[in-house]
Amino acid sequence: MPVASEKKTTRERRTQAERRAASRAALLDAAVDCLVEDGYANLTTRRVAERAGVSQGTQMHYFPTKTQFLTEAIRHVTQRFAREALARTDLRELDETRRREAILDELWRIHNGPVFQATLELWIAARTDPDLSEAMRELERDVTKLMLGGAAELFPERRGDSNFRVYLDATLALIRGLAMTTPVDGSKAVERRWRAIKPHLLAFVGSYASVTRDAPMTDRRDAAVVGRDS
Repeated sequence: MPVASEKKTTRERRTQAERRAASRAALLDAAVDCLVEDGYANLTTRRVAERAGVSQGTQMHYFPTKTQFLTEAIRHVTQRFAREALARTDLRELDETRRREAILDELWRIHNGPVFQATLELWIAARTDPDLSEAMRELERDVTKLMLGGAAELFPERRGDSNFRVYLDATLALIRGLAMTTPVDGSKAVERRWRAIKPHLLAFVGSYASVTRDAPMTDRRDAAVVGRDS
């Protein structure tokens, strides 16, 4: 009888833990949705809690401050999107050139979605909010590590190539800069610009790959100056 009671308690605890995890995930997803729909200035934690279907007290229990709450929401959704992107992009049968194009397409898709829109809201707000600025720097470091880890998995032949980080940083800067113009120029105009830019970016990446493949490792180390503090 005690054994049955212990099994029952274990099941109850597991169910309770699953409920807590579900509530936390719902809050983080709702925070991103509210950032996109309402903007940072109009967002309230009460509205987020209502959207998630939990009490505001539950939200405060998991995330005591608004800054922690929103940056953790971006981190949570970014990690989920990265896992989904890796699962969606089956590159095992592709050569390096086709892999590069597939990854560019995936990066462009992500930067035209809700996660980037929500992140943009926080970037803008961080300009005048020191606490949010520090939290966003930490978030950026985490996202960079996540992307570098994904790049190492997708391009194992580039593992140890210190220039690869520079290439990744430049590619992300271009994509982010173009995606930021969407609220002003509209998605159709920005998409046309991307289609015109993409072949040139691929050509640049191809020339980079051929040069760095033959470059001495000392030269590669000297070039890796971008994002060292990330």
